Amino acid sequence: MMKGLLHLAVFSLVSSFVMLAGVVDSAGATSLVSPRFPNGWINFAAWTEDPPGRPSVRLGVYKINGGTVYVGIEAEPPDRPAVQFYDEKTRRTGSLEHISGHKYRTKDSPTKTFLFDSPISPVVEKPFVISNGADHLGASLWLAPGAGKHPTIVLIHGADDETREMGFLIPYFVSFGFNVVTYDQRGTGESTGNWQFTGPESKADDVIAIIQLIRNDPAVDPERIGVWGFSNGGWVAPIVATRSSVAFMILKSAPSESIAENVLYEIGQDLREHNQFTPEQIAAALAFERTMLLALETDSNWSAAGEALEAAKKQSWFPAMRIPPGMTTPPPPPILTALRAALIYDPTATLQLVRTPTFAVFGALDKNVDPEDSPARLRKAFDRSGFEGLTVLIIPGAGHTLEKSMTGYEDEPSVPEQTIKGYPEAIINWLHVRGFATKGIPQ
Repeated sequence: MMKGLLHLAVFSLVSSFVMLAGVVDSAGATSLVSPRFPNGWINFAAWTEDPPGRPSVRLGVYKINGGTVYVGIEAEPPDRPAVQFYDEKTRRTGSLEHISGHKYRTKDSPTKTFLFDSPISPVVEKPFVISNGADHLGASLWLAPGAGKHPTIVLIHGADDETREMGFLIPYFVSFGFNVVTYDQRGTGESTGNWQFTGPESKADDVIAIIQLIRNDPAVDPERIGVWGFSNGGWVAPIVATRSSVAFMILKSAPSESIAENVLYEIGQDLREHNQFTPEQIAAALAFERTMLLALETDSNWSAAGEALEAAKKQSWFPAMRIPPGMTTPPPPPILTALRAALIYDPTATLQLVRTPTFAVFGALDKNVDPEDSPARLRKAFDRSGFEGLTVLIIPGAGHTLEKSMTGYEDEPSVPEQTIKGYPEAIINWLHVRGFATKGIPQ
């Protein structure tokens, strides 16, 4: 089922176990290493075809019934691309159904119909491909209106199959004077490789390659390029900020713990949902997961991990562990390499090196990223470095995607689907105060 844009990384971080096990036959040596892009190997190439089934709606900003509606396309294979919107007046968001002509309607209740015939601010796309031999990374530069050089924001994916079509965020940022850069996740669209085999370091290499290229574009102010990272992308963005000169960093629901610690938090929250397991069962399940993660991190004690795995299979909580059928201890070498790349990373040292003005926003009910521990660790890292450029916002009543929620669990969304008050306008206002956005949004 098509996920809404705000659900970019709800694809569980833990599901890496399942995904990677399913592709063991294709895990060749070259597939496991994200390529580097040395100077001189980066070139433009045209993307001449639209993705199959791409909706014909014009991307941009529309004035409807006295309100502002941002309309984009979200594409996450194998699902068909969908029209995705954000109504600033009502805060409603989500995917839309096509009725006829330029008419679309919401999928949830109460039903609302939109006529998208003529945007007041259309979005212009400049597609390109970064190439290194047979390796390709597809991307697009979505241009801010007006002549001259503009600030530019690079949107970094979470853990999903999404292409460069990242929904309403593209026209949203463009309307505030930003160029927007998006890219096809590895293995989607025009990009070769497989994102499931790469960790934060390799993903950061891709973003840095994009930044190196766009600095030379006549529409881009090279001194005002920033990054935006959501969820899993929140591990990637700080690496980019410490290895490339960026002017600002936006972190949305970004973990500050290690990937292993975040996995344990996410599993713990899943087990607590609906009170289906006792505290003792949850403790046993998490102890088992720690054993597996420790064996993976150290590539040792696989005998103990195997015994724990056999015992865990007999427990009622085992299906919640997302361990794939046929999991071996140790896994075959290609899977072991891929799992280590995807699941073994600690951002602590990197966060202490950040010298980029940063805005971090969290939902207080987040069940995918710890909304208490992650902001605390982020503040601690900046305090230790002595850099005072961190702003943290924790929004009550919001889950991982910063949508309204009673519980924070993704299978219990608010109806109709709405962003929480404060998001995304708090980001724009923070950028406006620092001279990046062309205007702010009244609170």
